[in-house]
Amino acid sequence: MSIPLVSNVGFTEITQSLVDSNSGVLNDIAGTTKSKLPLQYFKLNENISGNLTMNNDSAHKKIILDTDGKTLFNTNGSPLTQNSSINLELKGSGDVQSKLKTSTLAQTDSSHTGTTTFTNSDSSTIAVTNEDTDISVEKYIDRTFTVPQGGSQITINVRGTDVDAGTTTLGGSTSGASTIFRGPSSYYFNFSGGTSFFIGDTSQSSSSPSSFNYRLNLNFAANDVSSLGMHENANISAGQYPNLGFSGQSSGHNRYSGIQNERDHTLVFGGLSSGQTLSRRLWYRFERAGNDRKFVFTNNLNIECVLSGADPFDGATVAGNGGTETVTTSNSTDGTYNITMTVSGNDGSSHPYALAKFNNGTGTVDLTTQGYTGTRSSDGAID
Repeated sequence: MSIPLVSNVGFTEITQSLVDSNSGVLNDIAGTTKSKLPLQYFKLNENISGNLTMNNDSAHKKIILDTDGKTLFNTNGSPLTQNSSINLELKGSGDVQSKLKTSTLAQTDSSHTGTTTFTNSDSSTIAVTNEDTDISVEKYIDRTFTVPQGGSQITINVRGTDVDAGTTTLGGSTSGASTIFRGPSSYYFNFSGGTSFFIGDTSQSSSSPSSFNYRLNLNFAANDVSSLGMHENANISAGQYPNLGFSGQSSGHNRYSGIQNERDHTLVFGGLSSGQTLSRRLWYRFERAGNDRKFVFTNNLNIECVLSGADPFDGATVAGNGGTETVTTSNSTDGTYNITMTVSGNDGSSHPYALAKFNNGTGTVDLTTQGYTGTRSSDGAID
């Protein structure tokens, strides 16, 4: 299109320096007098980085932006903010794109809970809450021993790893349930974030420790009897096995292993007969008071995104339109995170997706009247 050199045409060439010095406002780039002419014709003189804004002016009758084979791109948002009531007609073969592909949200307060919204994301959110349901885990293990010839007792040693290898009857969905009894070594019970209890024993046919008498806290220090006396009985008939007991000291046949570096749980069954076989089901419970953090990311974009940042999400692909990703940390009250959501790909017309609109103004960009042939970014990722 040739531009007639008449007084009602405002012709303005756009350079990066003019954009930077005028905050990208096309009216200001044209200047006070020229910006009032009815026909506004802008042409890119070089590749432009940033945003071009067209403000409404009642004097305007036609507005053309000619890319002239140059690109207009914005890495931080929309390339165009068209606020004129007159259509802005895009011309030429230059690409006009938002290249904003990521949005990052970070929280540094370890005590944080609540919901926070990502920018440029259709109000996608990360919600941090206490995990306060189904927080107890109960498991049992079966042990069968035969009293040695000439003996009268059986000693059973149980470690946290043994219990975790047993059968879970309660709280299987609790975060970390598969290793919740496991302490810092194969000998230890878990002392972190809750309390490990021995809650009794039953026959191996029992489905629950429904009438246990003990809640032996396994988290006490060495040589601490934890207020349990000698010769107390669990779910064992006093007449059959009268000498099952616990303490923090080696005392006869009744002890809890109090060796500082080997805190397994030791049960001694006494008063048995030589060659007698003993089959018992030992029940353990781990209890904590809602001290986990649950992180729920909700993707409100129209397309999927990928989360990165190992704290707490990394590499998760989350569907659009309300898709969620949930992580619950085990034995932690830390509410901090650093999450980046990233979009990629193109829409059905080969327009690349971005986290900002091609035009975020109130007016319309006309792509047909001047035969625009460049590639614009897609609004399909966001509403």
